[in-house]
Amino acid sequence: MLGSLFKREGKMPLRIVVGLNQVDKLIPDGWDERLNAPTEQAEEEIKRRSHDIVKKLEKFAHLSSSHIEYYSAKKRYRLMPLLVKIVQNAYAGFKLDNVQPADPFELAEDDVREFVKQEREKRKTIQQKTLKAEQLFSELSKILSTDELNSIKQKFTEERQIPPKVAILGKAGVGKTTTVNSLFNAQYRTSHTIVGTTSAQMKEFALASGGTLNIVDLPGYGRSVAEDREYEKVYQEMLPNCDLVLLVIQADSRDFADDQEMLMKITEWLKQSPTPQRS
Repeated sequence: MLGSLFKREGKMPLRIVVGLNQVDKLIPDGWDERLNAPTEQAEEEIKRRSHDIVKKLEKFAHLSSSHIEYYSAKKRYRLMPLLVKIVQNAYAGFKLDNVQPADPFELAEDDVREFVKQEREKRKTIQQKTLKAEQLFSELSKILSTDELNSIKQKFTEERQIPPKVAILGKAGVGKTTTVNSLFNAQYRTSHTIVGTTSAQMKEFALASGGTLNIVDLPGYGRSVAEDREYEKVYQEMLPNCDLVLLVIQADSRDFADDQEMLMKITEWLKQSPTPQRS
């Protein structure tokens, strides 16, 4: 997670994650509302169909599956795997490593919620904590010179002071707002239209884990050629400034042509800007 600060530009991972949202809609009658989870059979089918979509996107955009995850924002299903990929692929992703997505069991029935609560209390004592920055620096001190270690600490401290900025886009109705609310477990603070545009908004959220998250909410594509042409100018202007681009795609769509084309364009734009442009 610290690595993205110090890799050479040619080695930088693309700052993009593709989220296949609304997988709960893939299998009719496949959702157990009492547990707020898919049935065992439905889960296997969701996995199979999602992997088929991932393979198509991989082949078309030459993007590794390490950048693609399936989930349901509304049902809070598989939010943690999505968050892990965001932390791994974002620039300075460590700024999001304390985020806890919204709890899916809060949407389950009362007896299920109570059982889960009790089980979690039992397991608290055996859970392993993630490696803290201090521990990581201690390990790095064994292989780096004092000057190199101090340089890393300085960059780490400077980056920590900059709120993470995530651009989110997709077609209308794909669940961008629900994704932000559930994935980052964030509370909306303020928003304003970004200077120079009439359609992109900068939204500020307070993270439950502490700190601020800036979301660049971009207009949806795929409605008309003329609109797409105008919006692409906005995308090209805004995306290079972001730590990560989250492209949300509707998993139960029958046509991914617009999404595939947009994904290919975004990857090309990000290759031209391997690190965020800081203003």
